[in-house]
Amino acid sequence: MFLLPPVVASADVRWLLSVGLGSALAAVVALWGNWWATREDMPARMDGSGRPKTAEASGERSIAAGGDIKIASTGDNATNIEGR
Repeated sequence: MFLLPPVVASADVRWLLSVGLGSALAAVVALWGNWWATREDMPARMDGSGRPKTAEASGERSIAAGGDIKIASTGDNATNIEGR
């Protein structure tokens, strides 16, 4: 970190502070990302009434999507199905 040398003279202490601050920042970002990805009121998961969107698949190797998809693949040796 280029801000530490004027404040902390020892290189060992600077490395320790840099590692500690970097680890703390990474933990905060990871926790925030987890909150963002799992929040209940995520607009993409809701229909117009505020209820969660649902999609049902029926049949062997079927897939369900809650919105428009351009390309779908159903698994082993599958053929991509584009925009039907």
